Amino acid sequence: MSALDHLKEYRVVQVTLPRTGGESTVVDGVAMATEPPVLEVTFLPDQLQPLTFDEQSGCRISFLAPNGSPQTLNAEVLSVVSDTKLQLRALESFSQTQKRAYFRVDAALSVSYWPMDVEDANAQSVQAPVNISGGGIRIPVKEKMREGSKVGLEIILDAPRPRVIECAAEVIRTFKLGGATQLALRYVDIEEEDQDAIVAYCFAEQRKQLRLKVHMMGISP
Repeated sequence: MSALDHLKEYRVVQVTLPRTGGESTVVDGVAMATEPPVLEVTFLPDQLQPLTFDEQSGCRISFLAPNGSPQTLNAEVLSVVSDTKLQLRALESFSQTQKRAYFRVDAALSVSYWPMDVEDANAQSVQAPVNISGGGIRIPVKEKMREGSKVGLEIILDAPRPRVIECAAEVIRTFKLGGATQLALRYVDIEEEDQDAIVAYCFAEQRKQLRLKVHMMGISP
Protein backbone atom coordinates (compact mmCIF):
# COMPACT_ATOMS: atom_id res chain seq x y z
CA MET A 1 0.00 0.00 0.00
CA SER A 2 1.38 3.41 -0.98
CA ALA A 3 1.31 6.53 1.19
CA LEU A 4 -1.42 7.98 -1.07
CA ASP A 5 -3.71 5.02 -0.31
CA HIS A 6 -3.82 6.11 3.34
CA LEU A 7 -5.35 9.45 2.30
CA LYS A 8 -8.64 8.06 1.04
CA GLU A 9 -10.12 9.69 4.14
CA TYR A 10 -9.12 12.84 5.99
CA ARG A 11 -5.85 12.60 7.91
CA VAL A 12 -3.78 15.15 9.80
CA VAL A 13 -0.51 15.88 7.98
CA GLN A 14 2.53 18.12 8.21
CA VAL A 15 3.30 20.01 5.01
CA THR A 16 6.80 21.36 4.38
CA LEU A 17 6.44 24.39 2.10
CA PRO A 18 9.56 25.92 0.47
CA ARG A 19 9.81 29.67 0.97
CA THR A 20 11.53 32.24 -1.16
CA GLY A 21 15.17 32.52 -0.19
CA GLY A 22 15.73 28.79 0.29
CA GLU A 23 14.05 28.40 3.69
CA SER A 24 11.04 26.21 4.41
CA THR A 25 8.05 26.24 6.75
CA VAL A 26 6.22 23.26 8.29
CA VAL A 27 2.44 23.74 8.55
CA ASP A 28 -0.16 21.36 10.02
CA GLY A 29 -3.22 20.52 7.96
CA VAL A 30 -5.82 17.90 7.09
CA ALA A 31 -5.41 16.11 3.73
CA MET A 32 -7.48 13.80 1.57
CA ALA A 33 -6.89 12.39 -1.92
CA THR A 34 -9.86 13.72 -3.89
CA GLU A 35 -8.90 12.30 -7.31
CA PRO A 36 -5.58 10.44 -6.85
CA PRO A 37 -2.87 11.53 -7.38
CA VAL A 38 -4.57 14.90 -6.70
CA LEU A 39 -5.22 15.77 -3.06
CA GLU A 40 -6.49 18.73 -1.10
CA VAL A 41 -4.96 20.01 2.13
CA THR A 42 -7.03 22.22 4.43
CA PHE A 43 -5.29 24.44 6.99
CA LEU A 44 -6.43 26.42 9.99
CA PRO A 45 -7.34 30.06 9.31
CA ASP A 46 -4.38 32.44 9.01
CA GLN A 47 -1.81 29.62 8.57
CA LEU A 48 -1.29 30.11 4.83
CA GLN A 49 -2.16 33.77 4.40
CA PRO A 50 1.03 35.23 5.98
CA LEU A 51 3.31 32.79 4.11
CA THR A 52 5.14 33.54 0.88
CA PHE A 53 6.03 30.13 -0.50
CA ASP A 54 7.56 29.02 -3.78
CA GLU A 55 4.84 27.11 -5.64
CA GLN A 56 7.32 25.92 -8.29
CA SER A 57 9.64 24.09 -5.86
CA GLY A 58 7.16 21.45 -4.72
CA CYS A 59 6.49 20.40 -1.14
CA ARG A 60 6.62 17.40 1.19
CA ILE A 61 3.71 15.86 3.12
CA SER A 62 4.34 13.71 6.21
CA PHE A 63 1.84 11.78 8.32
CA LEU A 64 1.22 8.55 10.22
CA ALA A 65 -0.61 5.61 8.68
CA PRO A 66 -3.29 3.91 10.84
CA ASN A 67 -0.69 1.30 11.90
CA GLY A 68 1.63 4.07 13.12
CA SER A 69 4.20 3.86 10.31
CA PRO A 70 5.52 7.25 9.08
CA GLN A 71 4.57 8.09 5.49
CA THR A 72 5.95 10.76 3.16
CA LEU A 73 4.68 12.23 -0.11
CA ASN A 74 6.58 14.54 -2.43
CA ALA A 75 4.09 16.76 -4.23
CA GLU A 76 3.67 19.84 -6.39
CA VAL A 77 1.25 22.71 -5.83
CA LEU A 78 -1.46 22.74 -8.49
CA SER A 79 -3.42 25.70 -7.16
CA VAL A 80 -4.14 27.85 -4.14
CA VAL A 81 -7.86 27.14 -3.75
CA SER A 82 -8.38 29.62 -0.91
CA ASP A 83 -6.68 31.18 2.11
CA THR A 84 -7.06 27.84 3.89
CA LYS A 85 -6.76 25.24 1.12
CA LEU A 86 -4.16 23.99 -1.38
CA GLN A 87 -4.64 21.54 -4.23
CA LEU A 88 -1.58 19.29 -4.70
CA ARG A 89 -0.46 16.49 -7.01
CA ALA A 90 1.51 13.63 -5.48
CA LEU A 91 4.74 12.89 -7.36
CA GLU A 92 6.42 10.24 -5.23
CA SER A 93 5.58 8.42 -2.03
CA PHE A 94 7.47 6.17 0.32
CA SER A 95 7.04 4.52 3.70
CA GLN A 96 9.69 4.51 6.39
CA THR A 97 8.87 0.99 7.56
CA GLN A 98 12.39 -0.29 6.88
CA LYS A 99 13.85 1.71 9.75
CA ARG A 100 12.56 2.68 13.14
CA ALA A 101 11.30 6.22 12.76
CA TYR A 102 9.81 8.30 15.54
CA PHE A 103 6.93 10.72 15.33
CA ARG A 104 7.44 13.92 17.33
CA VAL A 105 4.69 15.70 19.24
CA ASP A 106 4.49 18.84 21.36
CA ALA A 107 3.04 17.99 24.75
CA ALA A 108 2.57 19.36 28.25
CA LEU A 109 4.39 16.67 30.24
CA SER A 110 5.99 16.64 33.68
CA VAL A 111 9.74 16.44 32.94
CA SER A 112 12.75 16.90 35.22
CA TYR A 113 16.42 16.87 34.21
CA TRP A 114 19.86 17.01 35.85
CA PRO A 115 23.48 16.97 34.60
CA MET A 116 25.00 13.54 35.19
CA ASP A 117 28.58 14.83 35.36
CA VAL A 118 27.82 16.92 38.47
CA GLU A 119 27.80 15.06 41.77
CA ASP A 120 24.57 15.44 43.76
CA ALA A 121 23.11 17.77 41.12
CA ASN A 122 19.62 19.06 41.81
CA ALA A 123 16.90 18.10 39.34
CA GLN A 124 15.34 21.01 37.46
CA SER A 125 11.65 20.89 36.62
CA VAL A 126 10.57 21.89 33.09
CA GLN A 127 7.87 24.55 33.27
CA ALA A 128 6.77 24.60 29.62
CA PRO A 129 5.61 22.13 26.92
CA VAL A 130 8.24 19.80 25.48
CA ASN A 131 8.74 18.16 22.08
CA ILE A 132 9.05 14.40 22.49
CA SER A 133 9.52 11.26 20.39
CA GLY A 134 10.65 7.69 20.92
CA GLY A 135 14.19 8.74 20.00
CA GLY A 136 14.67 11.88 22.05
CA ILE A 137 13.21 14.99 23.60
CA ARG A 138 13.57 18.76 23.30
CA ILE A 139 13.10 20.75 26.49
CA PRO A 140 13.29 24.42 27.46
CA VAL A 141 16.15 25.03 29.94
CA LYS A 142 17.65 27.92 31.88
CA GLU A 143 21.26 27.24 30.92
CA LYS A 144 23.27 25.96 27.96
CA MET A 145 24.94 22.55 28.15
CA ARG A 146 27.93 21.22 26.28
CA GLU A 147 27.25 18.96 23.29
CA GLY A 148 27.91 15.34 24.15
CA SER A 149 27.32 15.80 27.89
CA LYS A 150 24.96 13.37 29.63
CA VAL A 151 21.66 14.37 31.22
CA GLY A 152 19.40 12.38 33.51
CA LEU A 153 15.67 12.57 32.79
CA GLU A 154 12.46 11.80 34.61
CA ILE A 155 9.43 11.81 32.32
CA ILE A 156 5.90 11.24 33.62
CA LEU A 157 3.46 9.99 31.00
CA ASP A 158 -0.30 10.21 31.46
CA ALA A 159 -1.39 8.16 28.43
CA PRO A 160 -2.23 5.62 27.22
CA ARG A 161 -1.54 4.62 30.85
CA PRO A 162 0.38 6.42 33.63
CA ARG A 163 4.11 5.66 33.74
CA VAL A 164 7.22 7.21 35.28
CA ILE A 165 10.34 6.90 33.11
CA GLU A 166 13.91 7.48 34.20
CA CYS A 167 16.63 7.41 31.56
CA ALA A 168 19.88 8.98 30.41
CA ALA A 169 20.21 11.22 27.36
CA GLU A 170 22.97 12.95 25.42
CA VAL A 171 22.97 16.62 24.51
CA ILE A 172 22.81 16.97 20.72
CA ARG A 173 22.62 20.77 20.61
CA THR A 174 21.47 23.87 22.43
CA PHE A 175 19.64 26.61 20.54
CA LYS A 176 17.22 29.51 20.87
CA LEU A 177 13.55 29.15 19.96
CA GLY A 178 11.10 31.98 20.55
CA GLY A 179 13.52 33.65 22.93
CA ALA A 180 13.89 30.51 25.11
CA THR A 181 16.92 28.24 25.33
CA GLN A 182 16.11 24.73 24.06
CA LEU A 183 18.05 21.54 24.75
CA ALA A 184 17.85 18.79 22.13
CA LEU A 185 18.50 15.39 23.71
CA ARG A 186 18.86 11.83 22.39
CA TYR A 187 18.15 8.86 24.65
CA VAL A 188 21.31 6.80 25.20
CA ASP A 189 20.30 4.59 28.13
CA ILE A 190 16.61 3.72 28.27
CA GLU A 191 14.67 0.52 28.89
CA GLU A 192 12.99 -0.88 25.79
CA GLU A 193 9.63 -0.98 27.60
CA ASP A 194 10.00 2.70 28.52
CA GLN A 195 10.86 3.65 24.93
CA ASP A 196 7.84 1.71 23.67
CA ALA A 197 5.69 3.56 26.22
CA ILE A 198 6.91 6.91 24.87
CA VAL A 199 6.12 5.82 21.30
CA ALA A 200 2.63 4.74 22.42
CA TYR A 201 2.16 8.10 24.15
CA CYS A 202 3.17 9.98 20.99
CA PHE A 203 0.67 8.00 18.92
CA ALA A 204 -2.10 8.63 21.48
CA GLU A 205 -1.29 12.36 21.62
CA GLN A 206 -1.16 12.59 17.82
CA ARG A 207 -4.61 11.01 17.54
CA LYS A 208 -5.96 13.43 20.16
CA GLN A 209 -4.51 16.39 18.26
CA LEU A 210 -5.93 14.97 15.02
CA ARG A 211 -9.45 14.91 16.46
CA LEU A 212 -9.06 18.46 17.77
CA LYS A 213 -7.75 19.85 14.47
CA VAL A 214 -10.44 18.13 12.43
CA HIS A 215 -13.06 19.59 14.77
CA MET A 216 -11.54 23.09 14.51
CA MET A 217 -11.54 22.88 10.72
CA GLY A 218 -15.17 21.84 10.65
CA ILE A 219 -14.40 18.66 8.70
CA SER A 220 -16.20 15.36 9.19
CA PRO A 221 -13.57 12.58 8.82
